[in-house]
Amino acid sequence: MRSNLLRATTSRGFAETSDGAFEFDASSAFSCRYEPEDGVLWTRMSPSGVPCFSLDLLRDMERASQIVESHFGSPRETESVSYIVLTSSISRVFNLGGDFGTFLEQIRTQDRIGLTEYAKSAINVVYRNYTCHNLRGVTTVALLEGDALGGGLECALSCDVIIAERHVRCGFPEILFDMFPGMGALSFLSRRCNRSVVQELTRSGRQFTADELQSMGVVDHVVDTGAGVGAVSSLVKRRRGQTNGHSAMNAVERMLRPVTLHELYEVVGMWVSSALGLSPRGQDWMRRVYLQQRRAFGLDPHLTDAVVRRITPGIG
Repeated sequence: MRSNLLRATTSRGFAETSDGAFEFDASSAFSCRYEPEDGVLWTRMSPSGVPCFSLDLLRDMERASQIVESHFGSPRETESVSYIVLTSSISRVFNLGGDFGTFLEQIRTQDRIGLTEYAKSAINVVYRNYTCHNLRGVTTVALLEGDALGGGLECALSCDVIIAERHVRCGFPEILFDMFPGMGALSFLSRRCNRSVVQELTRSGRQFTADELQSMGVVDHVVDTGAGVGAVSSLVKRRRGQTNGHSAMNAVERMLRPVTLHELYEVVGMWVSSALGLSPRGQDWMRRVYLQQRRAFGLDPHLTDAVVRRITPGIG
């Protein structure tokens, strides 16, 4: 059975490991590991530089999703996948969301086509995740071992289950730039939470603790720092023999409270127009956060807070 998987996918980069699992890299920034015993596919983001959703990473994730769909959706395939887990290899960070450097340049040049391409690529990724990569019998899990902001939290919300370690903080900072989270946040949150929670999360601009998010119904499970991988394994073990029932109920929930691709694209159109009309003050806020991110991840170690304030005047 394992040799069938390896033979069927060698051309796409799958390789059998010494412990009987299979791995493939969509790129250096996104990899997958399939563990056949419980049908768990671990996917991992490993972006270089600022751990955000660059256009290249989004394309890598969509390509990996298509490979997974093509392989496990084949009627000839004897292996099955029951869980697809999204993780990050970056210490203390799941994903910081949008690529602010790209946004700032596209806003400066009024590049509607480029900004729309980016936004639709992000939608394609979260929608494929929301629909379980067009595979039946699959539960998607977001494992937050680090902070998830903006698009990072949107991506997590597109999963069936969210597990967060206790130190994690999440939020939508977009309103601080006079923007809004336009790549699935409002749609996915509305499926999980009541209107007051959606309003607090998206309009306050603040970051929330994992425990707060669990009490609000945003996160399903909170575990101690370092216990996230074990929590996923426990979930799989606890649901052993019940995977069909759980995945079917996930599908019913999507049917009762659907999020359509058309809806997501419509919202993205509003987001693009909002971004292109962003005020100088909003752009300055975004630029300051972008520069601070670059400094934090060692890309501009010379940047001090004083330098950032001088580069972005008028910001407190």
